[in-house]
Amino acid sequence: MTHPVVHAGLAACLFTALLQCGAQPVPSASSFSATNAAWARAFAVPFDPRATDEQGDENRLTNDPRFGALLKASFPQRQWFWFEHGRLVSTADLIITFIGVPGDAILDDGRYVTADGCVPHDCVANRGMLWIDSQSHPATLIFAGIGLVSGEASQDASRLWIFSSTKLNWQHLPPSFLASLPRWLSTIAKPDYKGTNGYRYNFVLATIVQPNGLMEDITPETLHLRSKEPGAKQ
Repeated sequence: MTHPVVHAGLAACLFTALLQCGAQPVPSASSFSATNAAWARAFAVPFDPRATDEQGDENRLTNDPRFGALLKASFPQRQWFWFEHGRLVSTADLIITFIGVPGDAILDDGRYVTADGCVPHDCVANRGMLWIDSQSHPATLIFAGIGLVSGEASQDASRLWIFSSTKLNWQHLPPSFLASLPRWLSTIAKPDYKGTNGYRYNFVLATIVQPNGLMEDITPETLHLRSKEPGAKQ
């Protein structure tokens, strides 16, 4: 009969051999979940058009450790219009800045999450909205950021920047995103919006930034915004 001590010795030798052969521990499932956004739904609520205070918990959403990882994994493209301390920041950091002052976290159809906010100390000129399809795998994200048209001295002319985690066709944009965008802007324009007088933007240009960095200018009307002519700009 084999002695128990022998069995223990064999097990130890086998474990040592595996380590010497380069065997690695099996990664946990969490290491593959950076682009899974199902968790984001817990912080959002259905839209209430009568609300005058923040809806949902956008602050907890954006402060969740998974949020930054989701942005970094979803937006590989660079951005070219926003500087912080004299340098261009990553698209992920741009999004965090543009929704830094919390707004709403809205859930549509039990699937689509929109989180909006504005740049600290600059909530009139620079605002942002992040749209998330939390059921797609990997999650699909589109960020809309408002900035002044380059060279404009006033806030009368604005540009809408659209950053997407997947390639967008400007003629076939996601219906939920197209519905969320004007709703967000119309909420901002309400006189009683979070105790403000409301603000209406005059969009003269919209630019889609694809995941590979390609930029495509489109007319604001394509995004259901006011414009003199529809369709893509030539």
